[in-house]
Amino acid sequence: MPVNGLALNLILALVWALFLGEVNLRSLSIGFGLGFGVMTVFHRALGSRAYVRSVGGALRLVAYFVAELVRANVQMARLALRPHPPLNQMIVAVPLRLRGEGALTLLTALTGLMPGTVTLGFAPEQDRMYVHATGLENGDAVRRSVQEIETRLLQVLGEKQPSSA
Repeated sequence: MPVNGLALNLILALVWALFLGEVNLRSLSIGFGLGFGVMTVFHRALGSRAYVRSVGGALRLVAYFVAELVRANVQMARLALRPHPPLNQMIVAVPLRLRGEGALTLLTALTGLMPGTVTLGFAPEQDRMYVHATGLENGDAVRRSVQEIETRLLQVLGEKQPSSA
């Protein structure tokens, strides 16, 4: 997220709270939401397009991750309740587009939070991630799942996606 967009949003929140005459968490939160709305509507004039896209991407990532987390937990619970579950354990190499230690750490954390998956490590060039997965039908399903999270992270971080995947 660009710092200037966040700073402008915080300033708008503070102006709103001061306008109301009470600077507390409630008025600052409402001001932050209203400020974000103003920045969304007037993104060209305020130069906040990148910030708005980044925040929108973060919100979509959170919604997607919560939905996937619920789905994966239900799937793992169903496997645990079966007498002889088809675990389909596998180790899969997933090609990556993300670069940088911070971005890769975030991808590893999000992948590791999903039930049935563990990140084992990266190739020396950091262009592949090795994932141990349980409960998915095949390696392509594992790759698609990790790459979907990666795509959403790219949207949040505002990085250009390379043409080769």
